[in-house]
Amino acid sequence: MEPDASSRPAAPPPTEWRALSRLRERVEEAAYEIERLRSHNAALAGRVADLQAQLGSDEALALPGGTDPAALRVKIQGFIDAIDEVLASPGPDAADGDADGDGVPADVAASDPAP
Repeated sequence: MEPDASSRPAAPPPTEWRALSRLRERVEEAAYEIERLRSHNAALAGRVADLQAQLGSDEALALPGGTDPAALRVKIQGFIDAIDEVLASPGPDAADGDADGDGVPADVAASDPAP
């Protein structure tokens, strides 16, 4: 026995069809993006495995400048000290009276009227 037309649910209005269609498209786009990200994640996992395998070899663990960590630490600390010294020293303009580094000596800047 077939259900009659009065017992079937009414078809949704056209605005609901459009909303359902947009929702379906968004779900399909999300599913595609999830698959793309899973593939990318798998590729990255493979790359991580390769890098971990390389770290297992002796040549990958060699420190730049030799194998002595203490000597490397001293060399790096020398670089840090040199950078700190440069940053702490006044710039070349300070000898000209340009303390703020704007290219204008302080006595000239003080005598110029502000625009």
